[in-house]
Amino acid sequence: METEFVPRGMQECIPDYRDIHQVEVPAYTDIEHHTWAQLYANQSRVLPGRACSEFMSGLKEVGFPNERIPSLAEISDRIEAYTGWTLTRVDGLVPNYEFFKLLSERIFPSTDFIRRPDEIEYTPSPDMFHDLLGHAPLLLNPRFCAFFEDFGKAGVAAFENSAVNPAARDWLPRIYWYTVEYGLIQNPDGLRIYGAGILSSPKEVLYSLSEGPKKLPFDLEVIANKTYDIWHMQEELFVIDSFDQLENSFYAWACGHGLLTDRRTEKRS
Repeated sequence: METEFVPRGMQECIPDYRDIHQVEVPAYTDIEHHTWAQLYANQSRVLPGRACSEFMSGLKEVGFPNERIPSLAEISDRIEAYTGWTLTRVDGLVPNYEFFKLLSERIFPSTDFIRRPDEIEYTPSPDMFHDLLGHAPLLLNPRFCAFFEDFGKAGVAAFENSAVNPAARDWLPRIYWYTVEYGLIQNPDGLRIYGAGILSSPKEVLYSLSEGPKKLPFDLEVIANKTYDIWHMQEELFVIDSFDQLENSFYAWACGHGLLTDRRTEKRS
């Protein structure tokens, strides 16, 4: 019986919990460094005027090298200096509970392999270009990080709190998909992108702001019950007004479903 082929990075894995500075840096080939350089050049052309201002500010502060693949440790150090978040190395997809646990502790998992040259335009696998360029810049934004930490804590509760509706384990990955990976935001200068799945793909960047996909109002109850397809460009996207809205709306939603404790209640007790 043939085993089903699983693309690199799409297999589940347990994170490498060592300090990121103790993790060996792969010996990248010239082809791999060139792939990074080509990806970075492509996104440098399409992101200005399309990525949200918060992302572009973070991108500048991270200061990715444009001709070589950076180590996870050097990017982790830059993030930590701004918000206290750090990176940990993984081989692929982290199981949901472990993923939520990492976020609750202000740790973001990143792979350390780069996609193949024939996957420049799009890959469903979470390679390090997606993980670093797509996610790292917003890990320098305090409001986004506040949402992200709450998201992680809510995810942990979905697994550890027996009083929580078991469906929350399905709701949260959908919220992650339509916000962190494929979210749009209204900036003062117009509609912009903040989702990492879009920001790390040149085709997705152009398509997301075109007339192609439907732009839907942000509604967490709708999102929590909406399935998604990782193998194709997204046909429906949800738009937030600000990261304040994202943080506050998610916090209220999570409290309403018993996934977070109301901070006002904690202060009174």
